[in-house]
This record gives sequence, C-alpha cells and structure tokens, in this order.
Amino acid sequence: MPIGTMIALILAALVAPGEPVAADPAAGDGAWSRWDVAAAAQHALILPVCTGPYQIASGDVNGDGLPDLIIPCRGELLSPTLARPANDQLTVYLNPGATGAWVRRDFPVGFGPYHSAIGDLDGDGRPDLVVPDYQSNDGRDLAILYGAKDREALFEPTRFIGFPDTDLVNEYGLDPRGEPRYPTPGLTSAVIADVNGDGRPDIVAVSYQSNVFYVLLNEGGRKFRTLRYPQQAAPYDQMMGGPRDIAVGDFDGDGTPDLAFSMYESNLVEVWKGDGSGGFAPWRRASSFGRIPYHLKAGDLDGDGRPDIVVGNRSTSDNVVVLRNDPTRFTYDGSFSPQTAKRGEVTADEIRDVVLGDIDGDGILDLAAAARESGKLVFWRGTGRRGFNAAFADRRTMEFPGKGPRGIALLPGAAAVIFYNSSEVGIVSLPGSSPQAAGSLPSARR
Repeated sequence: MPIGTMIALILAALVAPGEPVAADPAAGDGAWSRWDVAAAAQHALILPVCTGPYQIASGDVNGDGLPDLIIPCRGELLSPTLARPANDQLTVYLNPGATGAWVRRDFPVGFGPYHSAIGDLDGDGRPDLVVPDYQSNDGRDLAILYGAKDREALFEPTRFIGFPDTDLVNEYGLDPRGEPRYPTPGLTSAVIADVNGDGRPDIVAVSYQSNVFYVLLNEGGRKFRTLRYPQQAAPYDQMMGGPRDIAVGDFDGDGTPDLAFSMYESNLVEVWKGDGSGGFAPWRRASSFGRIPYHLKAGDLDGDGRPDIVVGNRSTSDNVVVLRNDPTRFTYDGSFSPQTAKRGEVTADEIRDVVLGDIDGDGILDLAAAARESGKLVFWRGTGRRGFNAAFADRRTMEFPGKGPRGIALLPGAAAVIFYNSSEVGIVSLPGSSPQAAGSLPSARR
C-alpha cells in the first residue's frame, strides 16, 4: 500500500466519530516505547507559511470533515511610525485527506496577529475565525473571518472590531529619540465559547499589557455586546500583571464555563468563575511556579472529572507546571523540563507553547511543548496518576536545530509545529503512525 494512502486511512479512522476511548495505559506505553522520534523528525513534511508564524491551531475550516491548519503570522514588531508596523497575514493549509496536496491560502488580518480561534459565530453552519491583533495602530484590534457561501473562497472579506484607546495602554516607554517603541499593544489571545448558555458562541479576548480582558456576547446577526473586565472602579479596574493566554473549562463543577489566565508579568495563574450569564469574577489564584508563564491548557489529567491546568513558563525556569484542580485550591503537582542545555545560567525564550491531547491513543492526556531556543519538540506520556511529578513520564524529544519551534497543534496521528526562525510549518508522525507517513505527503500547492 502506498505510504500516502496509509496515512490517509489512519487519518480517516481517527477522525471518524465513535464510542469514547477507555483509558488503557498499557496500550499507550507500548506505542510510546516503539515511537521512533528521530525518524519522525527526519521525515517531517515541511511547508512554507507567511512571515513570522506565531501560533497554530487545527480545525475544519472548509467543512470536509478533515482538520486544517490555521497559522497567524505576527512577523517582527517594528516602529509605530511605519505604515506597516508588523505582519498582518494568516495562512490556512487545507488538509488533502486521502489524495492530493496540502493547499495554502493566505488572508489579511490586523497587524501583529498573535492567536486564532475557530467556531461558527453566526450559526450558518460554516466555520468562522477570530484573530486577536497585538500591533494594531489603526483600530483593527480583533479580526473576524466569516465563512463564505462560496466554499472555494473560504472566507468573506475580513471584518474588524476595535476597543477604546483608554483601555489599551503602552508600558514599553520611549526609544532614545523619544518616540514610542511600539504601537499601543493590543490583544494576545482569544477563545470562542458559549459563556452565557444561549446557544450562540461568544468571544473572550485578553490584553496582557493593559491587564484587561473582554467578553463579547454574541447577540446574533453578527452583533456583539462587549463587557470589559475587571469592572471595578480604579485602582481595581485592572487584573494582576500580564494576562497573556486563556483556557476555558468548568473548573468549579457548576456546569458553566470559567476562564483561566496565564499572568505573564506576575508569575501567576488566575481563574475567574463564570456566572452562566456572561459575567465573571475572580475565584482562585495560584503561582505559576516558574518565570513568565506564557501559554496554558486545561484538561482532566487524572480522571476525577475536574479540569486541571498545565502552564508553560517561558523564561529561565524552562518548565511546564501541573496545577491540580483540588476541591479547595489548585495544587502544585509537578514541574517538567525539556532538559535544555543552558548558556551559563540563562535560557531565555524556551517554552513557547504547550498542548494537551491523547497522543498515543490510550485515552489519557499527554503533554507536548515547543522549545524555541533549543530547537526541540518535547513530548511526555500521560500516566493518569496523581502525585508530584507523576502526571507525565517518558520524555521524548524531536530535534529541529536552528528552526525555533514556536507553536504546536495536534492532528489525528500527527502533530504540526510552526518554526518562527524559518517561517515554516512541519508535520510529524505520532505514536502508532508510520515515521514516513507525514513526510511522504505531496508538497503543497497555492
């Protein structure tokens, strides 16, 4: 059987709906131990993307049942005096399925896109994209790409939502000439979730420099009502320093979505409790047990029905921390390191993304991290166990020297990683898939 057909069958089998997979740690251990990570890296399918990719997500954007790749490209942050202070593009790669090539499509967004989220905002059955923009100097703070009736076009012309300049502040200061170093920083992350239970997906977006987040309640007809948080009067009208990323989960078990934030400048994780009507209030706070918490993800690591949190600390801590969701607090339950060789005592810019997913098919969440400084993808097998440093084991590492892995998204049987230094995306096989499978797919066409 041709390798291309083989991976297509693997993808089809894993995408097809079916009964929930029961946890089977023994099965995962076997697949994990047989996984040839060096061969997977060697046979990675490498495709070009727009300049300076900053985040990657997977989702079906064209309705064919296959997960595609969504990649916003921030590029280099430049002077706010320039007409183009950063990149403003988004690359989408359409999944070819059984035959053909990955198809690249590029779309305009605002300057400095940091993140993306996918969902059907207008209820027409076509996926839409939300892209928060960090470097906006023209009111294009949040880009929305609505799915087009013309499925060949994929999306309608990009629409934008702006936020008050009084909310978004610039703490970078001035350069030696007395000019702002960057435009007033905007948004860094966004999620799509129905936070008020009306059946319409809403948007939550965050700005780490301004220490605020916005809830955009979906009122139908492509209209949104914006709530700014915190809602207290000054000086309590801002969060603790640096809300950078968002994870959604029912952390308190009351059946309504809550929000967890990585607090970039204060080395904390904050959880805000949802009231089921679109309102939020502070609920719990925990140390990130590392410096500069960057991205975080939520998932039930031990099967107790409560979503736990993993947070990647970007700076010299060089670790991914487990915060166990216990009845009365989030408990520090382990620290996992890629074991990167340090330059002296400093390794900056290392952990740039974390992702949770059942990588080996045993029904237990596994962990992956993008390590930009060392050029690594690092994977840990989930154990389903409680106890300090017991949640993950069997660290495996893929090497991509000089490429600067920046973000990870999971596909059935494969992982996709963006490389900031080379403006590329790589697709690598996961346990249970042929090492050659991802790399043997046809080259992309545009």
